[in-house]
Amino acid sequence: MSQPVQPPERPRRRENLTGLLYVGPAALILALFSVFPVLYAFYVSLHNWGLRKQEFVGFKNYVDALTADPRFGQAMLATAYYVIGTVPVGLILGLIIANLLAGKIRGRAVYRTVYFLPYVTSVVAAAAVWLWMLYPAPAEWGLANSVMKSLGLPPQFWVEESKGIFRLIAERFGSTLPGWAAGPSLSLVCVMAFSVWQSLGFEIVVLLAALTTVPKEIYEAAAVDGATGWRRMRHITIPLISPTLFFLLIVSTIRAFRVFNQVYIMASKETAGTADTATVYIFNTFYVGGRVGYGSATAMILFLILLAVTLLQMRVLGARVHY
Repeated sequence: MSQPVQPPERPRRRENLTGLLYVGPAALILALFSVFPVLYAFYVSLHNWGLRKQEFVGFKNYVDALTADPRFGQAMLATAYYVIGTVPVGLILGLIIANLLAGKIRGRAVYRTVYFLPYVTSVVAAAAVWLWMLYPAPAEWGLANSVMKSLGLPPQFWVEESKGIFRLIAERFGSTLPGWAAGPSLSLVCVMAFSVWQSLGFEIVVLLAALTTVPKEIYEAAAVDGATGWRRMRHITIPLISPTLFFLLIVSTIRAFRVFNQVYIMASKETAGTADTATVYIFNTFYVGGRVGYGSATAMILFLILLAVTLLQMRVLGARVHY
């Protein structure tokens, strides 16, 4: 019985070398601008580092951040509030609006443009407009307080309010809540509302593209079987666009953990840090406090938490995606 002919080794090596030459430039750029900064930040976090490197302290900065710094814990809690309050809301609203815009409605192109405009607008300019609308009490000429006045409600401090939103609602009805149930500060809720509004266009455009790939014949067959409304959305639309929903979930979660611009611009210094997310705390630690080593440790903690959340999402929800 004849032996199978083995391919020559030289062409295979040439193919491998060619592949490495194509991948090499991208891998070099990735290593220089992604991998190396992370490794160097970890190296810095192991030192008592101010304007220059000082003594080696090991994991002391990590221990201090996790056990002896209540401000970092408050920043991580604000980040958790922000992620929970923006990611699901953005996905749900994006899916609802995209499903409406996918239908045959008059002026559909205009609506798509209107919803996408906030996403391509400068965050600084848009946040400035929102700050004008949310002008705090005692002034009543801001749009939000004008609406509150027309409804017979007292004006609010909005971006300058450090009290939790649930605590404010409870006080309105004459009751009190314990500190752990106060919820995110009203200032942070205002930032969250702005973020959902500003990023909603991205979710809508991506979901619209996914909805166009769903065959109309499936909807027609479902209509014959009597499936309409929520049943069609649950059993047809969501399973068929689940890869896109999963992609948006991952991207939106990463973006929410890394939020900085709108928080730094909108959150007032009068809120005692209740609206400062982890990235704002890290920025202040670096550039205001000058504690580079400690700031690097908090940045690495945020990186590890984000990595763990992403892996958990891929492990738990990745298996439910229908490709």
